[in-house]
Amino acid sequence: MLAPNEEKLIVHALQKLGEWGFGIDRSAVQCIVLDYMKHVGRPDVKPGIEWLYGFEHRWKCELTRRVAQPLPANRAYACNSQVVNDFFDKLSEIFSKLKLQAKPQNIYNVDETGFQTDIGSQKIFCKRGLKNPHKTVSSSTKTMYTVQVCCSANGDFLPMYIVFKGKHLYDTWCKGGPEDAVYNCSDSGWMESDQFIEWFEKVFIPATSHLEGGKLLVFDGHNSHLSTKVVDLAVQNNIELLCLPAHTSSILQPLDVGVFKGVKAAWRKCLRDYYDQTRYCNVDKRAFSGLLKQVIESGAFSRANAVSAFEACGIYPLNRAKITADKLSTSTPLVTELTAGSDSVQDSTEAASSSATVISPRKGIEAALLTHFRQVTPTTTGQKSKRVKRTLAECLTSQEVIKRTSEREGTGTNHSSNIKPKPKNIPQKKSSTVSKNVRAMKRTESDVVVPAKESPAKKRMHKPPKCQTGKKKCGSGVSELHIRKPVWLVSNQCKVATVEQPNKSVEPITNDTQTTTAQDVLPDPTPTSEATATSEGFVTCLLLKSTLLVIVVKANL
Repeated sequence: MLAPNEEKLIVHALQKLGEWGFGIDRSAVQCIVLDYMKHVGRPDVKPGIEWLYGFEHRWKCELTRRVAQPLPANRAYACNSQVVNDFFDKLSEIFSKLKLQAKPQNIYNVDETGFQTDIGSQKIFCKRGLKNPHKTVSSSTKTMYTVQVCCSANGDFLPMYIVFKGKHLYDTWCKGGPEDAVYNCSDSGWMESDQFIEWFEKVFIPATSHLEGGKLLVFDGHNSHLSTKVVDLAVQNNIELLCLPAHTSSILQPLDVGVFKGVKAAWRKCLRDYYDQTRYCNVDKRAFSGLLKQVIESGAFSRANAVSAFEACGIYPLNRAKITADKLSTSTPLVTELTAGSDSVQDSTEAASSSATVISPRKGIEAALLTHFRQVTPTTTGQKSKRVKRTLAECLTSQEVIKRTSEREGTGTNHSSNIKPKPKNIPQKKSSTVSKNVRAMKRTESDVVVPAKESPAKKRMHKPPKCQTGKKKCGSGVSELHIRKPVWLVSNQCKVATVEQPNKSVEPITNDTQTTTAQDVLPDPTPTSEATATSEGFVTCLLLKSTLLVIVVKANL
């Protein structure tokens, strides 16, 4: 069907498409070959699967089929040479300003990561022919715990910062954890601005205060990292904050490049051992700290991995040549956006279709590829001014950014003039649940609920009530409902005894191996035997009194 030189051109095109991030599957190859046959004037016969198998066998030394990892388009297009060169230019200025050429202990990178309790799918041994093999797991829900990690270019790791999901922090969550770990909680379970400010003020600054000279902290542009309070603290302590360009953490952030992959592998192994020992018990908040300590003791957060990660990103030693062209090749689009005057690709495609006899194999395959793909690099439109220029790297401690940040927050906080006044004398509709509760409270306050008197100007016609048992008719025709108070509310002799427990103030944990945040660490709310006995007696008392009430009501009826 195709000559060897034509197949060689297709192999070359498939290799380039795979490098650029536009890899295709078998059906797409068949369509490209069919389009090529149409352009060169041959019979438009779509190649079958047998020809495709033979094509793969003939070029097995140069082509292979692999499972592709998904890469978002915005992340792929952001990793271009212009953005990377701008980042290294600003990094070089900071190195010269702080004289960090021989101070790897003063260069830090911080990032948060999530530890899921799901070990994922894995291959197991089972009987041949079994259609639906399954494996027992602890739960169908996936719980995630957030841990913020910070390390230096010298390979030193700061204390782990663990964030749980909850309103309060309990002491049982902090037991058996890593050495010098710091614990906190948030409503979402993720790192938020308050948690990052607390980590920067109470973990990073005290841990790096003994270092001489200025310090550099590199992080991504997450919203929790961008705060004026963090910038003020950094200026006071001679710390430079360098924000990475948007969508470039996969090649410029050391923790993502060379540390977290090995940590997640050790975490999955630790989870499998835990499930085997506990017969698939859930990894709750009391067990997570101990499992994280096992991961650290296994050597996942090793010094060698951290040093090699900084070197692979080109941050220390400072070397922009580490970001090679193959890491930036995904930013090269397959088809560039054409202007009104540059229609060369379209003209070449039309000429190829009109004069099929003079087309070369290279031009034919190029035209077939262009008709098959319509990928255009997205262009950015005019956007509103942001606090940080997210396209390029940004030094948050520079005077320009500090001024822009203060102006942004100053204009963003004054919105009182734009709020429209609320219209007066407009009755607001209350919810049905509130009205029901109000009616129930009124009925319990008095024995008889008497309907309110209406003004003579707004008299309403009342329909005669239906005959119901248990109600006495008044002279006016309106039924009067009698509700008797419970016995224990009328009599002063029968009172429910309440057990007053002394308020015990729980001090934060101050062990040598664990530390907590400034929040109050509460004791674990597990019911005691005394409280259980008191509650059982209270329920029994209520049951006896409700029985007496039923007997009195039946006697009256």
